[in-house]
Amino acid sequence: RSAGFCDNRRHTFHTSSTARASGEDYYDVLGVKRDASQSDIKKAYYQLAKKYHPDANKEADAKERFIKIQEAYDTLSDETKRQTYDQFGTADPTGGMGGGAGGGFSGFGNMEDILSQMFGGGAGGGGFAGMGGRARGPGRGRGFTSVGEDIEASVTVTFMDAVRGTRANVVVTPIVKCEPCGGSGAKKGARRQTCKTCGGSGQATFAMGGFHVQQPCPACGAEGSTISRKDQCPSCDGKGRVRERKSVPVDIPPGCDNGTRIRVQGLGDAPIDGEGPAGDLHIRVRVTPSKDFRRKGADVYYDVAMPFTTAILGGSVRVPTVDGDVEVKIRPGTQPGDELRLRGKGIPRLNSGARGDQYLTLQVRLPTALSDSQRKLIEQFEADVLGRPARSESAKKDSDKNVDKESDKESDKDENGTSKGFFGRLKDDIDKLKKKNDK
Repeated sequence: RSAGFCDNRRHTFHTSSTARASGEDYYDVLGVKRDASQSDIKKAYYQLAKKYHPDANKEADAKERFIKIQEAYDTLSDETKRQTYDQFGTADPTGGMGGGAGGGFSGFGNMEDILSQMFGGGAGGGGFAGMGGRARGPGRGRGFTSVGEDIEASVTVTFMDAVRGTRANVVVTPIVKCEPCGGSGAKKGARRQTCKTCGGSGQATFAMGGFHVQQPCPACGAEGSTISRKDQCPSCDGKGRVRERKSVPVDIPPGCDNGTRIRVQGLGDAPIDGEGPAGDLHIRVRVTPSKDFRRKGADVYYDVAMPFTTAILGGSVRVPTVDGDVEVKIRPGTQPGDELRLRGKGIPRLNSGARGDQYLTLQVRLPTALSDSQRKLIEQFEADVLGRPARSESAKKDSDKNVDKESDKESDKDENGTSKGFFGRLKDDIDKLKKKNDK
């Protein structure tokens, strides 16, 4: 946004190229790197201009230093001049001095912007510099237009509210006009007094190096009049601006994600100085995670647990989506980890009628306990697959063999439990044979 001042550069001065004559590099003058952005250059310029401005700095070399800073900024802030300077070491490759006709620097034409930074805490804007407001002009005076500062807030919504869209209330404390005084800073019935500094013109003139430069009066804030302390509005202490806490309803559009920023025009700070529109309200949306779904952009991911019989034989399962439950067919022989895609069942894309997809990751759920009949069926299935007897049949045969062996061991012992030995067992066999022949 504009700083709220008319940047018509009506004060144009011509001077010899002092920085170039002294061999100083423009980048060194401003204290920036050669690849510095325009934002960095402007920031460095404002800081140095405030520091070395002759009205603010009474050192002997302040004026000369200020001129060097202004010349450096005038060149580096213009991309065309900057490219020429980077290539030839001068903004005037013809070799002419900067003060020639049409040349030189017009930096003093931007003096109002500098002075607005230097005197922004004057009668019009004092007291709000630490509250986020842009004190971009010296006053709320006649014909002066400014723009309020943007403010930020955050709101937390649930996963499903972010998907479907909702309306939420956001609490903010913007700077607003004081209602009792209407933003004038004077209590009801009080009269303003003509400013003694500017004589009511709203403009102050100061001399610098033989030149006369006009600036908005820092005493009255370019209004041409002031308010005595006894006549100041008690609600705002004569500032005309106060902070107001209020709840603002904000529409959260469908498809918002964590970190989405929403701009609401005109709900920011009112301009501290001058008359103009309020800034904007920027809202950062925070979304709480879902217990069921995972999100990647406009796509949704969900894990489906199903019985192993469904994975083997096929069937259908009911799964949730952001629009409600749906039936999904499972093909026979589905493997654990297989993925299905439900087209158009994802999240609406911001500023678009399209929607993402939902992806289902299939997980096979195995039983932890089996009944006897279930176990026999599974063992039979295993036997068919592996081509060998079922586990239960093999176990029965092994059990019968063990019983026979135990019987043989018992017959090898006498009535006292002592092993009969070879001859004892031979005798028993002969006795058995005799009995058989007798029969």
